[in-house]
Amino acid sequence: MNSSRPVRMSVVLVVYRDSENLRLVLKRLIAQTAVSVLECVLITTSRAKTDWVPSFLQSMRWQVVEVGSIRSAGTAKAAGVAAASAPLVCFLEDHSYPDPLWAESLLRAHENGDFAAVGPVVLNANPGTGASWGCFLVYYGQYMWARPEEQLGHLPANHSCYRRALLLDYGQRLPDLLEAEIVIHHDLLGRGFRLFQESSARTYHLNHSRLGPAVEEYFFASRVFAAERASGWGFMRRMLYAVGSPLLPLVRSVRILSDVHHAGLRRRVLVKAIPAALSTLAAGAVGEMVGYAAGAGRAKERLQRFESQRNRVFSPGDLELARMV
Repeated sequence: MNSSRPVRMSVVLVVYRDSENLRLVLKRLIAQTAVSVLECVLITTSRAKTDWVPSFLQSMRWQVVEVGSIRSAGTAKAAGVAAASAPLVCFLEDHSYPDPLWAESLLRAHENGDFAAVGPVVLNANPGTGASWGCFLVYYGQYMWARPEEQLGHLPANHSCYRRALLLDYGQRLPDLLEAEIVIHHDLLGRGFRLFQESSARTYHLNHSRLGPAVEEYFFASRVFAAERASGWGFMRRMLYAVGSPLLPLVRSVRILSDVHHAGLRRRVLVKAIPAALSTLAAGAVGEMVGYAAGAGRAKERLQRFESQRNRVFSPGDLELARMV
């Protein structure tokens, strides 16, 4: 698509392979009310994996960035930041489906306030199983409703829109920091920058509908988060956090109950989600304990392998629900 209007937001997507869930996301991008000022940046190991894209994205601007190999999601996302043409960079997953006003709402929030990053409200795209709800509440339950700015400590990872210049300021640290974006959020707040969650920007996240993959992913993601968070800490502080990690399921459960209340979810949804949510939280606690005590190890590689095969865990029923949101 040729447009005289400058690109205002680059949407970075990591592409491991052609998949139905990815095509659904791209359809949502070309349906955006702000499509004329958007750019889609597709990060891939080989252009052969995206040779179908030009005809598919003909109604918006796009570029393919070939990185040779994707060692980690953070490395791939950092390549997208470097290649982006716009002053704002928004990350999006290949299994998260924004509504038509998503981009327009994020752009308006950045215009109306001096924010380092703006995040959307995240909702459940496949609410058919207890495992899906449990996984969703653990990962994104705290983003079902837009918190006031003064209560924001972080935004939804892989879904938020940043001022590109601030990300570039991290230099060679950026790939590691993008593995666990919450570390960036804490750093930005500590430096006096502001975060914001825009209530009218909404996206629907497709979740695991089986417990096994949810537990596996959350363990590795939590280990990576703890290792990145504790980078530069002394031994005693790392051990203190490792010893305290078993308390995390209790702390997070209390927060999830509060999120469910604020979002107005029905009690039967919570009851259905409890077994999967507690199992996932327990896996995360173990992951953080190991991450604080022993670092990331090979967790990044394991997490990357999981991401590259994610499309296999979605059932036809999951995708059918996603088409309906």
